[in-house]
Amino acid sequence: MLKSLVLKLIKSRGEDKMIQNKIVCGCFNVTEQDIKNAINNGPKSFEEVQATTKVGTGCGGCVVSNKELVSELLLRKKIDENQIVCGCYKVTAQDIVKAIKNGAKSFEEVQVVTKVGTGCGGCVEGNKALVSLLLRE
Repeated sequence: MLKSLVLKLIKSRGEDKMIQNKIVCGCFNVTEQDIKNAINNGPKSFEEVQATTKVGTGCGGCVVSNKELVSELLLRKKIDENQIVCGCYKVTAQDIVKAIKNGAKSFEEVQVVTKVGTGCGGCVEGNKALVSLLLRE
C-alpha cells in the first residue's frame, strides 16, 4: 500500500511538471511555466506578459487561450499574496475568499459582506472575475 501511494505521488508530480512544461505558444516555444515565471516577476496584464515572453506575438493563434491563462494566473497570484483588491475599503483577496467560504454565492453578496467595489467602483470588473473564479472552484 505504501508503495502504491509513493508511486501515485511520483506520478502526480511528473504530470504537474508536464503541464508546467506544456508549450502554450508554438511560435516562440513559450511554456505555461514561462508565463508563470513572468507573472512572478511583476507583469500585471497580458500585454506585459507578452512583452516579457513574446507569447502570442507570432501567428496570434494562441492569444485567446493565453489571455485566459494569464488572467487566471494573475487572479491566483492575488489570492496567494493576499493582495488588496479594493483600495477604497482595503479589501483583500482573502476577505473575498472568506466571504465565499461563509456562503456568499454572487459578486453582489460578496459586496454586501466586504464592501468591495462600492467606493469609486474602479475595481468592480477585476473583482467580478475573482469572485467568478472562486465560485467555480
